[in-house]
Amino acid sequence: MKRLVIILFASLLCFPALADEVVKQRINKMQRTVPMQYNAEVQGYINRYLKAPGMVGRVRGLGEYYFPIIEQVFRENGLPTELKYLTLVESKLNPLVVSPRGAAGLWQFMPGSGKAFGLEKTAYVDDRLDTYRSTEAACKLLKRLYKMYGDWAIVIAAYNCGSGTIRGAIKAAGGKKSFWAIYPYLPKQTRIYMPIFIAYNYVIEYADEYNIPAATIENLPNAVDTIHTTKRMSLQQIAKTTDTPLEMIRLMNPQYLQGVTPAGRDNIICLPQGKAQLIRKQENAPAQ
Repeated sequence: MKRLVIILFASLLCFPALADEVVKQRINKMQRTVPMQYNAEVQGYINRYLKAPGMVGRVRGLGEYYFPIIEQVFRENGLPTELKYLTLVESKLNPLVVSPRGAAGLWQFMPGSGKAFGLEKTAYVDDRLDTYRSTEAACKLLKRLYKMYGDWAIVIAAYNCGSGTIRGAIKAAGGKKSFWAIYPYLPKQTRIYMPIFIAYNYVIEYADEYNIPAATIENLPNAVDTIHTTKRMSLQQIAKTTDTPLEMIRLMNPQYLQGVTPAGRDNIICLPQGKAQLIRKQENAPAQ
């Protein structure tokens, strides 16, 4: 009996190691363009997120709406689609989140950096909250960083801490341009950024294995259509014309701060799939 207890205890001690080995193998299978290295820190964040299935289910549900848009823009720009998970690190896919320093949107652009990449911010519109335009801006930034460093892991770190900090870390590492060479010289926040990114990749990719379904997100449709207009249109009128709940129209178009599209600029309006034709029909209708 004593021997059986010892065997059972020993086997229980092995379970975490076996689980970690499975995770390591899965992360190796996830390797595409962006390098993802398994280590204890990555495992720690994976464990943390798996203990919060409600959060994982919610971001998974949000991803069903936002990720197809982001992936489309990334493919058009020739970028690795797995970089979409940066939005989980930055904002947990909440376009309305604003950091204490004033960064906003899915990609958390500051007003100045947003302007540098073509994102307009006025009393009427904040393009940092526009899913399409902010993702286009993120693509420009990510491509610029990759041209500078040629290493996606460093690009991810630079997205967090800025190219100036990365230049200092490279200098401290004797000119080496690899993430793990400069890792000891990065700020703590940036050192954990990559493990968090990998952990989010993992828990979303393997959520089904842990019985974490995607949450149903109220007021977000399964698929989206877009229209462009230079006219002033109220979100309330758009909702009425398309027979769509106003809250859904607002949630899909948070960039219009006053609930109207500004006249004289190219405005993108997101609508549930199949509704765009109703707006086009109204715009093309003859004047009464």
